[in-house]
Amino acid sequence: MSFQAHQSLQELYVSCHGELEAALFSRVRCRETAADICQEAFVRLCRSEDLSSVGNLKAYLFRTAQNLLIDYYRSQTVRSAAIVEWPDDTPPEVEDLRCAETVALGEQDLDRLIEGMASLSPLSQRIFYLNRFEGLKQREIAETLNISLRTVEENIKKALVHCAKTRDESK
Repeated sequence: MSFQAHQSLQELYVSCHGELEAALFSRVRCRETAADICQEAFVRLCRSEDLSSVGNLKAYLFRTAQNLLIDYYRSQTVRSAAIVEWPDDTPPEVEDLRCAETVALGEQDLDRLIEGMASLSPLSQRIFYLNRFEGLKQREIAETLNISLRTVEENIKKALVHCAKTRDESK
């Protein structure tokens, strides 16, 4: 990276860091998560080979952060699917302080879920993915895969039960 590019990124960091982190916080409502996503956006920008073709670095940075935020929400969707029943007996102010810990524990749960999902049939995995990650309704999945609605329902149920068992076994 040239000195000029390095200097441009440094100026971008100074001028946009607070604004970007505040924008992310307004979406995720967790300071640690917002800071992590903000940092990762800057890291990705710094690792980019050639930024000369980028006309507006600030817009590019914010778009990178938006993509990371989408990835974050997708991972949250997986965690929600993995945790069928989660007790909510922790006061909100304590939960805010434990946000980073919660994310780390969620990532462990996600890893176990992914390992557990590998034992399901490819059809069950595909149906579960389309439903939980792509957001398709059961009828849409049936039409897309050219299978019966009942098959879709049974496979989603099988995947959810399997997720619950995987979670219970890890406790």
